[in-house]
Amino acid sequence: MCRVIYIILMIMALTACKKEIDFDFNEVEPIVVIEGRVTNEGMSVMVTRSRVMTDSVHPHCVQGATVTITADGNTTALAYDAVTDSYRSTLAAEAGKTYHLNVDLAGQHYESSAFMPMAAPILSGDFFWMTVLEQRMLVYELWAVDPYPTERNQYWYRIDRISHHPHFEGKRNTEPYRWGVIDDRGFPPGRIFLNIVSTSEKTMDKDEEEQWKSILYDGDSIVCQLMTIDRPVYDYFTSLRAGQRNGANPRTNISGGCLGYFAAGSVTRTDTIVFRRSDIKEWTKSQWGLAPNTP
Repeated sequence: MCRVIYIILMIMALTACKKEIDFDFNEVEPIVVIEGRVTNEGMSVMVTRSRVMTDSVHPHCVQGATVTITADGNTTALAYDAVTDSYRSTLAAEAGKTYHLNVDLAGQHYESSAFMPMAAPILSGDFFWMTVLEQRMLVYELWAVDPYPTERNQYWYRIDRISHHPHFEGKRNTEPYRWGVIDDRGFPPGRIFLNIVSTSEKTMDKDEEEQWKSILYDGDSIVCQLMTIDRPVYDYFTSLRAGQRNGANPRTNISGGCLGYFAAGSVTRTDTIVFRRSDIKEWTKSQWGLAPNTP
C-alpha cells in the first residue's frame, strides 16, 4: 500500500501546476562544502564553497586542502586529481569498517566518520508501464538482495543515462536521471524492492522542451547503481530532498562548520540497458511482492 501512495505522490509532483515566484535572497559569506565518499570502487572528496542562488556557474574543487581517510589505524592521503576535479585515491574501501575523514583548509579543520555496510547484490532492473490514477506511467523496477535481512537498513540509489538524442546535441548528454534514498521497511524478507517513477506516457508523447530531461528516448543507455549507507548519511540525503522544496540546508554529518556529507558505502550496479519504448511491458499485479529468484 505504501508503494502505491508513493507512486501517486510522484505523479502529483510530475503533473502539478507551475507558478513563477520571485525570491529576494540574502547574500552570505561562502561556506565550505565537503562531499566525500569511500566505496569498494575507491575514495573521492570534493571541496568547494557555497555560492549565491543566482550563480549558475558550476563550482570547482578548492585546491590546497589536506585530505586524509583513516581506518583501522591506516591513513590514506588523497591527492588532487585535475581530471575529476576532486581529491582521490584508487584504494578500495572494505565493508564492515568505520572510516574517518579529516580535511584541513585555510586553518580550519573538518572531520567525520561513517560505517561501511555490506553490498546489496542487484538481481534485476527494468522498465514497465504502470497505470495509476488513469495515467500510464513509465516505472523502473529494481530488485536486490538485503545484506542484513534481520535489521533495518538504508540505501541510496541513482539512475544514470547517456543520451544521443538530437535534443541534447552540443549539450551534456550524461547525467543523473533519478536518485533517492530508502530504508527497507515493508520489503519482502531478504529483498530490496523499488518502483521508481520515470515519467508519464502523456509527457513522452508531447515531447515538450521543458520535459526533455525527464523523458527517455530510444537509444538512451541506462544504468542504476545502489549503495548501502549508514543512518547519518540517509538522514543527510533525506533532509537534502526536503531542503530542495523549502530552501533549507541539509543536515551535515561533518563537524567544523561546513556543509556537505561523508559517506562510506558498498556500490553495486545493474547491467547497461538500451531503452526501447516498444520493448516496455505492462506491469501486472501478479508481480507485486514477488522478488526474482524467490520461490
